[in-house]
Amino acid sequence: MIALANVYLFYGEEKYDLEQRVEKIKKEFDNLEVGLNLFYITKDNVEELSTCLQGVTFFGSSKLIIIKDTKLKFNVELLKDLDEDIKVIIIEDSVDKRISEYKFLSKIAECVEFKYMDEKQMVQYIMQILKKYGLSISLQDAEYMQSICGEDKSNIINELQKLVIYLDNEKVVTREIIDKVCSKTLSAKIFDVLSMIVNRKREKAIVMLDELLKQKEPIVKIYIMLYKQIKQMYMIKYMREKNQSDIAKTLGIHPFVYKNLSKSCDMYSLDELKKIIYEFDEYDKKTKIGEMDFEIGLKKIICNM
Repeated sequence: MIALANVYLFYGEEKYDLEQRVEKIKKEFDNLEVGLNLFYITKDNVEELSTCLQGVTFFGSSKLIIIKDTKLKFNVELLKDLDEDIKVIIIEDSVDKRISEYKFLSKIAECVEFKYMDEKQMVQYIMQILKKYGLSISLQDAEYMQSICGEDKSNIINELQKLVIYLDNEKVVTREIIDKVCSKTLSAKIFDVLSMIVNRKREKAIVMLDELLKQKEPIVKIYIMLYKQIKQMYMIKYMREKNQSDIAKTLGIHPFVYKNLSKSCDMYSLDELKKIIYEFDEYDKKTKIGEMDFEIGLKKIICNM
């Protein structure tokens, strides 16, 4: 069987590019009206797929059917030999390529995985977009922006738009401007908390933690992310003492983040980091059985670091 031009399977973590592709397909239709020639199928109404594929609509035989979040658990053979006026888009977060449904779709559909850009690609993307608007940014500051704004392309685009609007007369994007204009991801905010702790500004770290809690960030999520950064510090310190190379690449740490975590390691011995990790492990055990309050326990660890 030859892959058809009217059946698509889109999946992956980069939602911005995926949604752009869906919108492009939608524009191939002169008119789209939900319930008339535009139908949405989910796991809750997947039994309606057969009916949607059949019959003539108010706009004739032309129709678009979007199937979302079913984990491909539907009769995919219904999509074989579709009328050329019908287009079907299947959207999933991820797919199991081992199942028969995927194997069938791989033969009749255009299957596209939308992946996040890696750090280097995203940094280049930031520099290119700013250049289009007559703005310049150093490689180091572009790396910094990517590290605090995350890997989601849609979020990066929003932050770039804010910079373009803010820099009315100025032509250079600096780290100071990025800090002033751009919103940080939770991971970047947690890194700021860690930076305060490392620099023995524990009261400031507590204030920043309280601010995150006021913003309704889950205490468990904060603990997990802070714990992860501490463990990364331990691994960096350990691998450095073993004279291992390509540590950032081996551990899968963003180069900018690695640079700062590496500096933070100098403030602790390997045994001290091991002790902090032990405190986190005890915190995890005690909070799970109700022997320790989540917020008080985390603040106690911060004060002891």
